[in-house]
Amino acid sequence: MKKALLAFAAGTVVFGASAADGTFAGSNIIGGVRQYVYDVDGTTKLAKANGAVQFVYNGAVVGAGTYGFLQDGIFSAGTISIPGHAGQTVAITIEVWDKTRAATYDQIVNEVGTHYLFPQTVSITLGGVGSPPSTPAALTGFTGGRLFLLPEPSTIALAALGLGGLLFVSRRK
Repeated sequence: MKKALLAFAAGTVVFGASAADGTFAGSNIIGGVRQYVYDVDGTTKLAKANGAVQFVYNGAVVGAGTYGFLQDGIFSAGTISIPGHAGQTVAITIEVWDKTRAATYDQIVNEVGTHYLFPQTVSITLGGVGSPPSTPAALTGFTGGRLFLLPEPSTIALAALGLGGLLFVSRRK
C-alpha cells in the first residue's frame, strides 16, 4: 500500500511539473538593453500613445491580449504564460502595430489601404520549471526594428499589370 501511494505521489509530481505554465517576459527591454520599435521612417520611435503589441503562440493570442507601450518604442506586458509548456522551446510571434491605424492587428492586416505593422517570430525556452517556478524567459531573439508599409492589393496588381505590358511590348519588337 505504501509503495502504491509513493508511486502515485511521484507520478503526481512529475505530471504537475510537465503541466506547469511556461512563462516569458513580454518586454523589449532585454538584459537592460532596449530593443526599440521604430515608426515607418526607421528613425522615430513608435509613439507611446500609438503603439500596440500582442503575443501569438500556435495561432492563438496569449496573455491578456493587446498591450500598450510604456514609452516611445518600448513595450512591457509583464509575465506571459503558456499553459503546460514549462521549460519547452516554443516559437512566439510578436505583433506590433500603430493603433491609430486600426484597433486590432487582424484589422490592420485585413483592411484595404496602407498598413503599419511589424511581426517578428522568436524561439525561446520558456521559464516556469520547478517549485517555486523559475523566472520567466526573456525575449532574447527580439531584435527590435521598424514598422513597415504594406501596399494595398490593387497597387500591387497595377504594378504587375504594367510590368506584364512592358514585357509583352519588348517581346514583340
